[in-house]
Amino acid sequence: MRKSSLLLLIVVEVLALFVFANMRSLFTTLEKNERQAIVAFSDLQAEMHVLRTLRGESRPGRAGYFDRVLPLARPEKGLRLIADGKEQRLEIRKPLGDGGLLFQKTVRSGQLDSFLGLKKVLSLLVLLLGLAIAASGIYFMVLLRRKTPEPALGAGSPFQDYLVEMKSSQQQLQDLVATQRRSSSEKEELNKSIINTVHLGVFYLSAGGKIEIFNPAAQELFQRSFVAAKNHLLADVLPGYPELASFIFEGDGKRSAEIESGSRIFYVDVVPVGAGRDGSQGRLVLVRDVSDERKKERIRRHQDNLMMLGEMAASLAHEVRNSLGVILGYSKAMSGEPEKSAKIVREVQFMSEMMESFLRFAKPVARIGRKPTALGPLIAAAAAAQEMPVDLPAATLELKSDPLLLNVIFANLALNAKQAGASRLGVEFSAGTAPSVTISDDGPGIAAAGAEKIWLPFFSTRDKGTGMGLATVKKLVSTLNGDIQLLNPGEPGARFRIIFYS
Repeated sequence: MRKSSLLLLIVVEVLALFVFANMRSLFTTLEKNERQAIVAFSDLQAEMHVLRTLRGESRPGRAGYFDRVLPLARPEKGLRLIADGKEQRLEIRKPLGDGGLLFQKTVRSGQLDSFLGLKKVLSLLVLLLGLAIAASGIYFMVLLRRKTPEPALGAGSPFQDYLVEMKSSQQQLQDLVATQRRSSSEKEELNKSIINTVHLGVFYLSAGGKIEIFNPAAQELFQRSFVAAKNHLLADVLPGYPELASFIFEGDGKRSAEIESGSRIFYVDVVPVGAGRDGSQGRLVLVRDVSDERKKERIRRHQDNLMMLGEMAASLAHEVRNSLGVILGYSKAMSGEPEKSAKIVREVQFMSEMMESFLRFAKPVARIGRKPTALGPLIAAAAAAQEMPVDLPAATLELKSDPLLLNVIFANLALNAKQAGASRLGVEFSAGTAPSVTISDDGPGIAAAGAEKIWLPFFSTRDKGTGMGLATVKKLVSTLNGDIQLLNPGEPGARFRIIFYS
């Protein structure tokens, strides 16, 4: 064989080797993606199996999709791939009630088998081409040595330079592709790490409005898993927050706002990303729950208003009491109409008692103590003072707070329930970063029309009621950096929840 023909053959073999090697790399990537798709779909099937089992459906779903579904003794959650000979076995653990389920499946599909078969064929071709290139190179060197050094150098030099240049270009191209892959992979991992570790809820919506990114903070904030959110419309994933979804889609530019949606308040940033041919854009959304912050601000404003009210009340009460004293003196001097004078005296005394009660309410709390206090005994004592039985939970709740102020709060709530016609109290405790206590009664409840007014001084539905009981409770709860809410306006049996913030 002539050296030029042999050199051309070597060049063709090198190019074919490069093509087949890249094709093998492509099918390796496709095989990896297929395995990931099988794992993701299996996780979704396991999630659906658990959900349908919890709903009590007779056929929990595609149970036959898995090789085996085994019970677990305790709640576990996890996913792993185990090598089993030439195949891989997938194990998914899901919590279910007090125990859990173990789903087992062999990672296999027709498309995956096709990719593996093609990869084996391409690997064999790469190996054969490598051997052919080695054999051709050895034969080429033998042909070169048959000639004298000078003519061989003169004849073979251009071809050798061409071959070296081709190999160098191939190596440079391979290095460039590998560098770009590493760079792309590093950037992707960096972006994932940032999104997954940030404390804000982050999710990305495609131009079609479907969720593609739903980070762990968003999953915890909205109590939805990534599997349940991915490739679903925002309105379907968050049906309880229509105002939030409306704000995200209402404009095309970058915007930020505080949105009240459902029972919570969010601070939302919306950043448009890219634009399709039809002008549609994706949206990167950052969400932060500011409900507790706004509640604390309302508590501070309420305390400031009480301080202002106290200053005004002190001046007003002084003038009113002077006038009431004059009226009372003249009424006692009246002798011709004793019934009318007695009625005037009763009204003046009632107004005096109301003013005294209001002055006590408006007066700021001089000192707040902070020591560990169990709420159960305080509530039991307040109910006993009103001769009312109370249902306390087995475990009490302990706070670092002022026992005297807490005693006044629970005493007023028990008295208010007794005066409203209740005969029994119920108590629920909830621990956590913002512990709370819920106190309910079996009385007639509070009308929805007056639900917002019950916290105001002088508002009362009873004849000759001062209306200072719940107003005092609201003030003292705010003083302890807490918030009190009526949970069921318009329903029988009033339910009050007191939340204590740190």
